[in-house]
Amino acid sequence: MTSEYRFSGRATSAGSGRYYAIRMAPPALRDTLSLIFEWQWELQAIYHRCSDPGIALTKLQWYRDELSRALKGQTQHPLLMLLAEAVHSHQLPPQPLLKIADAVEIEIRGIIPKDISALKADGELGRGNLLQLITRIGGGNKQELACARQLGAPLRLIEVIRNLGQDLQSGSCFLPLDLMAQYNLQPTQLAEPESKKALHALLTELAAQAKAWHTAALNGLSGHKHPALIPALALTASHSSLLSELERAGFTVLTQRTSLTPLRKLWISWRTYRQYR
Repeated sequence: MTSEYRFSGRATSAGSGRYYAIRMAPPALRDTLSLIFEWQWELQAIYHRCSDPGIALTKLQWYRDELSRALKGQTQHPLLMLLAEAVHSHQLPPQPLLKIADAVEIEIRGIIPKDISALKADGELGRGNLLQLITRIGGGNKQELACARQLGAPLRLIEVIRNLGQDLQSGSCFLPLDLMAQYNLQPTQLAEPESKKALHALLTELAAQAKAWHTAALNGLSGHKHPALIPALALTASHSSLLSELERAGFTVLTQRTSLTPLRKLWISWRTYRQYR
């Protein structure tokens, strides 16, 4: 496998939450798990790097079409060739990979969720399908796959909160419309000083929702040992700790980007491994 796409590649670089999540998986699966994250990374790069939505959507469609060709053995793209091999060898359904692309399309189009239910659906569409795939590679059962999909919602919501400043700078906002209306906020006004108090209250409410979704997903599990879920659980646990830091800092997401130290990510992933292994 090309070193660029192996474990500890672009999407799973050392020190990242994804790196430590995969480190808790069996060594034989790490490169394959990394490929799923690389697929999302490749698509997400279109949103982050292409300022023209029309061109971005064209590129995204090319990847969808190229994935279909790859599954028929008709591509020369190195990542998609490897991804097709993983799909066949692990008997993965290709549809979740396309759903991840659909979630990126929502970001490219700048579609603001109308309410918290729509934001949850968006989270399960993108992050949920990603977590399902890595859980399926680990041999997850039906209950674990359902949990993985549900974990996508808090994962995405925490990202929305953390990336708010960055998204606003690029002209996007993914806070639910109904909540912004409830707090008398408009996307174009969020960075204004007079909006600070209302925005803090809104983000506090969203943080509570993320915690509730996380708890509900875990409550759906029976028993205590879920090794196939460990990468998904470790990544979500890392995001939950990040949310705590964002709260502690007063949600200063418009002016700074909060991160966990690599050592703390390692500790969280190891603790998750010990709990569910």
